[in-house]
Amino acid sequence: MKFIQILEEPIEPGGLVEWTPYVPGGLGKWSRDPRLTSHNHEQHLRGAFEYRVRTRREGGRESWLGLQIHFDEPLSIPALRMALRRWIDRHEVLRSHVVIKHDGLARLSTPAGTVELKMGRIGWYNESGPLVEQIAGSFDRATAPLHWPAYMFATVGRESSFTLLFAADHSLVDGYSLIMAQHELTAFYRSARDHTELTLPEVGSYVDFSAAERRQADQTGADHPAVATWHGFLQAGPGDMPRALRMAPAPTPEPDDSDNQSPLLPQESVSGVIADDTTANKFTAVCSEAGGSLTAGVLAAFAMVHQSLTGDPEFRCVLPRHTRDEARWLTSLGWYVAVAPFWLDMTGSPTFDQTVARATTELKRSRQGASLPFLRVAELIGYRGEPRFVISFIDTRYAPGAAVADAGRATVLRSHSYSAEEVLIWINRTPSGLRYSARFPADPAVGEAAGPDDTRFDGAHPDRDPLDRSGPVPELLRGFARIVHALADESTFNARM
Repeated sequence: MKFIQILEEPIEPGGLVEWTPYVPGGLGKWSRDPRLTSHNHEQHLRGAFEYRVRTRREGGRESWLGLQIHFDEPLSIPALRMALRRWIDRHEVLRSHVVIKHDGLARLSTPAGTVELKMGRIGWYNESGPLVEQIAGSFDRATAPLHWPAYMFATVGRESSFTLLFAADHSLVDGYSLIMAQHELTAFYRSARDHTELTLPEVGSYVDFSAAERRQADQTGADHPAVATWHGFLQAGPGDMPRALRMAPAPTPEPDDSDNQSPLLPQESVSGVIADDTTANKFTAVCSEAGGSLTAGVLAAFAMVHQSLTGDPEFRCVLPRHTRDEARWLTSLGWYVAVAPFWLDMTGSPTFDQTVARATTELKRSRQGASLPFLRVAELIGYRGEPRFVISFIDTRYAPGAAVADAGRATVLRSHSYSAEEVLIWINRTPSGLRYSARFPADPAVGEAAGPDDTRFDGAHPDRDPLDRSGPVPELLRGFARIVHALADESTFNARM
């Protein structure tokens, strides 16, 4: 299943309709909800509020995640309306909202069955470029986290097919949520279309999870193991969060630079395929022979490339770890993510097998760093920075509908980011192999990122390698791909089958 920035690929033209949730009577009809807000959500809201005060602008352009699902059949408007309402009823996070007040945060919620959908016909598009720009702009505006709804849907209808799109502020969803959501939305639509009953596993509420996580975290002190893990990591190396390849940070705008409408360039974004399924299986076998998992092997490969490019005797990054520790959370929509530090000693230029062994040990040691929300850790140790170099690994092969989604039915989407320092790399093991996606600071010499019809995108030149560009992150990913293929070529995996 692809994970792309929305402007990376075209969408087949057609008639665009936007679907906006609403509750008759507005928030005034909602009930006050005493459940607490997670650290992630609170920090996200306060960051959005500070942005609004500083720039006098609002929007979700830096923080939404989304989904695109293709259906090879004409759109049934009644079936879709019913499907979306049932899905909103299933996930309470879509019916709850947190507001910032002078004395803290206040949560409001509305019961299942109260959310309606307003259908807005935008028009017919004959070209993909303007269509994608319109959808991206609407999603940017609709997902502002300080308002409800911080999510919306859209459809692009054609004579014999349609595309369903969804976008939500990051406070409502994470990547794993969307991997599961593509199956749920498809199932709800088919059930409504065919007038059949749909049975899905019971699902918990992220609002409940947030309250429990916040209560437990706030009762935790500086003696929690996660605090020592993070403190040691932040004191190592340069004494701060790591940067990819020790990149020099781009200049950050001054806080009072409120008149500049775009103080930073949008980040660069690339995505593509590292290896097909056969090569990925061979690489996994090499990792297993070295005594490690595919996750350990991926991190080991990145560490070796990093050392070869920089000569740095240590490799440091931050790893997202999901917090879905009960069955009821597995298919729940929400931001179930914590982060853990990862540090590898590359002294002595270890072999791949040796690096995998070290990575395996470090994964076990550092995972306790994710047992407490990082923002709570930062409070306890007085740290004010944020992760800058993040590597995420997800295996999507066992998600419902994974094979057909990976074959092109569904794509996970993300918005632009305007960060001057963050580098995020996603490596996903899908039914078809190993996929990558990355975002990183733009090179000012190149200029603003291109749109979906520009010649640098695969839609115009399908044979062009997305990594065929200069810069430290593409170089890191090219090196990672070379290691994966070189090790897979030496594997005897096929001979043992």
